[in-house]
Amino acid sequence: WTKWGRIAELLAVAKAFNSDQDWSWLRRLVRFLETNSHDSKNKLPRLRPAGEIAAWGYKRMDDIILDPPNRDPASRYRDALMITLLIICPTMRLKNLAMIEIGKHLIHLEEGYRLAFARLETKTRTPMSIPVPVSLWPYIDHYIETIRPQLLPSNNTDRLWITKYHLPMKGKAIYSRITKTTEKAFGISINPHLFRDCAVTTVAIEDPAHIGIAAPILGHTDPRTTEEHYIQANALVAGRKLRASIETLKDQLRLPARTNYKDEKET
Repeated sequence: WTKWGRIAELLAVAKAFNSDQDWSWLRRLVRFLETNSHDSKNKLPRLRPAGEIAAWGYKRMDDIILDPPNRDPASRYRDALMITLLIICPTMRLKNLAMIEIGKHLIHLEEGYRLAFARLETKTRTPMSIPVPVSLWPYIDHYIETIRPQLLPSNNTDRLWITKYHLPMKGKAIYSRITKTTEKAFGISINPHLFRDCAVTTVAIEDPAHIGIAAPILGHTDPRTTEEHYIQANALVAGRKLRASIETLKDQLRLPARTNYKDEKET
């Protein structure tokens, strides 16, 4: 698709420079690329309901607190918290998630935690303030008070996410941990960007009357982006209904027991 777009742009410019020239050979190339292009980023099979992801995250953290695994319990708790925070606050992008500093971006107020990012720190160049749900407060407290000191004995940085090697986590490391952890949890990897798709698609499926809230929540400036998620959700619902209808039809048309098959065939 990228090649098709660039060649199509080239054709438009060439025709603008010299409309009398025979550009049929370039038009054929544009048509060829358009015909043979396909979407290599089919996201539907990789989406999971936001509630399912969040429920997994809470349970994972509870399990680690109650019965810590023998290997890297601190890192595993950190990964579960990252995933839960990202699906609950999907307005954040990977860049925002990676840059979080305690006291600067993750602010502890009397009413609880809040995430705040300055205008120059967001993709849309607008300030972003996200209240963290009450249900996640104790898990963040446990991470800051107990888990993070295990990862960062020296406490020489305010960055929230720390590697097991006592260094601030970079975006690539966070991306890798999230994709690997979700693959183990759900059987298929969900990268940080797909969390936004999961969140909006969940709204479109479970509360379609309020799909309009998706744009401001996710910082979309183009309504077509939200519309794409709505269409995507409809496709998921249609697929589920189709599978249910097929199963119902199979039950209705199910053959009698195998012992009676010979008699029916002779009849």
